[in-house]
Amino acid sequence: MWGSEGGCKVKMTPYRRLRARSDAPGSASRGRERVMRSRLLGLPVVFAAVLSVVTAVAVPGVVDADAGPVTPPARVVPGYTFEFPRDHFAHPEFESEWWYYTGNLFTASGRHFGFELTFFRRARSVDAEPRSAWDLDQVYLAHFAVTDTDGERFIVGERLNRAGPGIAGAAAAVRRVWNGHWSVEWRPGDEDRPVQELVAMHRDATLRLVLEPRKPVVIHGRNGISRKVAGDPQAVSYYLSFTRLAATGTIAVGDEEFAVEGQAWMDHEFFSDYLAQDKVGWDWMSVQLDDGSDLMLFGIRDGQGGYGPDRFGTYVDAAGGARPIDPGGVGFRPGRRWRSEATGAEYPVEWQVTVPELGLRLDVRPRLDAQEVYSGDGILPPYWEGAVRYAGERRGQPVTGIGYLEMTGYAGRLDIGAIGEAAAGTGSER
Repeated sequence: MWGSEGGCKVKMTPYRRLRARSDAPGSASRGRERVMRSRLLGLPVVFAAVLSVVTAVAVPGVVDADAGPVTPPARVVPGYTFEFPRDHFAHPEFESEWWYYTGNLFTASGRHFGFELTFFRRARSVDAEPRSAWDLDQVYLAHFAVTDTDGERFIVGERLNRAGPGIAGAAAAVRRVWNGHWSVEWRPGDEDRPVQELVAMHRDATLRLVLEPRKPVVIHGRNGISRKVAGDPQAVSYYLSFTRLAATGTIAVGDEEFAVEGQAWMDHEFFSDYLAQDKVGWDWMSVQLDDGSDLMLFGIRDGQGGYGPDRFGTYVDAAGGARPIDPGGVGFRPGRRWRSEATGAEYPVEWQVTVPELGLRLDVRPRLDAQEVYSGDGILPPYWEGAVRYAGERRGQPVTGIGYLEMTGYAGRLDIGAIGEAAAGTGSER
């Protein structure tokens, strides 16, 4: 993985190619029924819940009365050849995929805003040819959230659409990821560090940003795959990130508009397998330190709230060189909790994080406690996603930074049958 780590090779063709050396043969289809569960690997639980009631997950060998035999989805195996710009966009042969943007923005006077803009794709069927433009073979969900720290306000919007005739998608042909008029457009040019233009409009907030990568794309994991559970070879994904993007543009909250600059983070992940039912959620952090280094850290929680060895991460140095952190090599210690009045969920909004192999200890503090992503409209199950600050030490020297924290599975198991009804129509926005 990561450039030279894990045997990745880089060469230039019409696409930039990164190939992870395969140390193990690709696994065959398990031949068993794949049950949609309430927790996806690497994908917020809201997406799994919404789209599981939109339509049933395809099962190999099962015949659809209208469509005939169902095509098995693609599997994540070592040795995948990454090609850019192709792999920045949709992979409809995989069941699930997401593009995830978060960041911290500041005005000239120092006023802080956080933002999240996410685009999710879920395949009911991986057949190449839809029967019509209105089929539900590809369904897209998007979230938009703004943290107004000084105003102590958290704004959340969401939308759900089938792909339809240009309604939502992620296409290399137009270099665009979009859901309605929320979009990210990729400028042609340097495929190693492509400039992206982000636009999202909500009744209470509007965001327009230009994002310029300061480091090349990172491929997480080893041999090109990102493992989620230490003892489960199927709990894997293809996981890419731009860990440090310079952000410039404007943000409007209510009737006020502000010119802003700051730093953003972008994740892109695609896969077809899910976590076992005994895994109830995860805690994930993006870390951008003032010394120029970045970290992606996460732990998968079991029903008792522990992680076991299922704690993973990536370290990216100031020059963009990346390497994986050994499984179990991240320590998460939850601290003060905040209780949501809307859902009753209690989230540990303060943490202490350690990475012994880096000599790193960080205290994590939220910009606002109330950064729970929840609309109350039935489509969006609750999770916490918000802007945070980091302060601590690395090998005895003080270090600080900014980033984002995501926490899922704290609001209890999901009532799958009670959400997602809006998917029966053309689309939904809130």
